[in-house]
Amino acid sequence: MTFRNGLASLLRPEDSVVLLIDHQPYQLANLNSHEPTMVLNNSTALAKAAKAFNVPTILTSVIAAQGGNIFPQITDVFPDQEVIDRTLINTWEDKPTADAVKATGRKQLIIAGLWTEICVAMPAIQAAGEGWDVTVVTDASG
Repeated sequence: MTFRNGLASLLRPEDSVVLLIDHQPYQLANLNSHEPTMVLNNSTALAKAAKAFNVPTILTSVIAAQGGNIFPQITDVFPDQEVIDRTLINTWEDKPTADAVKATGRKQLIIAGLWTEICVAMPAIQAAGEGWDVTVVTDASG
């Protein structure tokens, strides 16, 4: 990974891809780091910003049949996009998800997920280890 300073360290829409992980109802149940409505609003705002700047956005859920679908406030931003439903805890180990991110050809990975210690930490660490420039949006995570 190449470290950048100054203006080169800014996120650039043409180099970025957003990965929104597990913004599902049951994931909010025990969220105590942020007020749940704030996380939902911030996640929706992130999705809308990504769309406004034409940043590819990958949506994932984990076992949606048990935990519910991604919040409609987020999926409504991308009405024709399929949500990748996983069974693996580490999103980056899910081949369809990792392949979707890699297929964008972008190298700045912007991640938000409802559980920082699982949804965000695992894929962020693994992607960074593979050379991705990873940014975590903590206000859209819990």
